[in-house]
Amino acid sequence: MKDVYLHVGPVKTGSTYLQDLLWRNRDDLARQGYHHPGEHPNEMWLATTDMQDHAFIHFEIPESEGVWDKVCERVARHDGPSVISHEVLGWSTADHVAKVVHSLAPARLHVVVMARSLATILSSLWQEKIKMVYPDTSLSDFVVAECETRSPWTDASLIVDRWLAHVPPTRIHVVTVPPRGAEPTVLLGRFARALGIETTSWHTGGAARNQSLDRVQAELLRRLNVTSSSTQHVRAQRRLINGSLLPRLRAADPRREIRLPASGRGWIETETSRRIEALQRSGAHIHGDLADLRTPDGAWEDTPLRVLDQDVLDEALQLLVSSHPDLTPDRLDIV
Repeated sequence: MKDVYLHVGPVKTGSTYLQDLLWRNRDDLARQGYHHPGEHPNEMWLATTDMQDHAFIHFEIPESEGVWDKVCERVARHDGPSVISHEVLGWSTADHVAKVVHSLAPARLHVVVMARSLATILSSLWQEKIKMVYPDTSLSDFVVAECETRSPWTDASLIVDRWLAHVPPTRIHVVTVPPRGAEPTVLLGRFARALGIETTSWHTGGAARNQSLDRVQAELLRRLNVTSSSTQHVRAQRRLINGSLLPRLRAADPRREIRLPASGRGWIETETSRRIEALQRSGAHIHGDLADLRTPDGAWEDTPLRVLDQDVLDEALQLLVSSHPDLTPDRLDIV
């Protein structure tokens, strides 16, 4: 019976970094007997969207039709283990999970679930919503909405529960995301142990990583989204943000770090403890330390700092200059 390793995210847990390394080192994976069934870097996204019948996408992606079945056919043709990786698999409902199990049968499934600090993932997820042009929501309102729902976007324990209906705990692996400041290779090492692969020879420099925003950059993109929504389709907006603007933003200013409103602290701390206990009870293999899921120091602010219009303008001018190398600040005739 062949083995299939399903890396199911969830979002904002280092998936972009890990998937880029899996793709760039697929020849070395093959040397170790592991099969990467994608034909191009974006195919796992199309396959997952297809398998979920576009349940979580706000627009049609006709090029995804039939891609999941093609990936499963390639897995079936390979004699050894295969690796399927996409964070949106973490959004799968119980019906989606059953569909995945059925489509890959009779393979022996191993599920890899990433777990990250709830406070950290909420901040990152709110930034991602701005980048992906979701409806305009303040950070405080976003945290309140998360309090009212049990979302698989952030809850590794919920994802584990759904897969436990089909996969024994001995084949479920929980990889904890190290705190900010840790070397990215720490995460890679934990992930590699879950898959049973060797990555010491992999070239990890320049691996893709999602860009973090500071509070001023987030406000600039939020305003741009609101302004452009009346004239541009959401896909065009996303191309503008992710294809043109994000690569030209300067590094986030740590003095303007996005912090969570202290009003949500009680729920986040209680929920964090519940999730840690649930993962401990699940019987899944833990790669890393569940203490990594605790809220890091400095995550809260009692009074949200107001973003000044002048700071947003300065950031916009910097972005304009970086987009046009022949344009220098002294040539901008703006009062």
